[in-house]
Amino acid sequence: MVSKDEIKHLGWLARLDLSEEELLKYESQIDRIIQHFDILDGLTLDILEPTHQTKSVRNLRIDEAKNFGENILPKTRNRKDGYLKGPKSDVKQ
Repeated sequence: MVSKDEIKHLGWLARLDLSEEELLKYESQIDRIIQHFDILDGLTLDILEPTHQTKSVRNLRIDEAKNFGENILPKTRNRKDGYLKGPKSDVKQ
């Protein structure tokens, strides 16, 4: 069982100012979550065979270049010197 002090501490770590009503609400919710984990901990999985992925991850979608039929650069707002202009990178070099 989770105590109110533990819930207060979790709230403090998350920088939340919890009311007494919220403490009671979260206390019961966290207790139910822990009960579900206790059920999962009690399961025996030794009799199950491991599974594996049957579909290759590499062939989910084929990228194909498509022609738009005309030059779309003049219709864009963000362009400079014949190129599309993207946002500046935040990475410092």
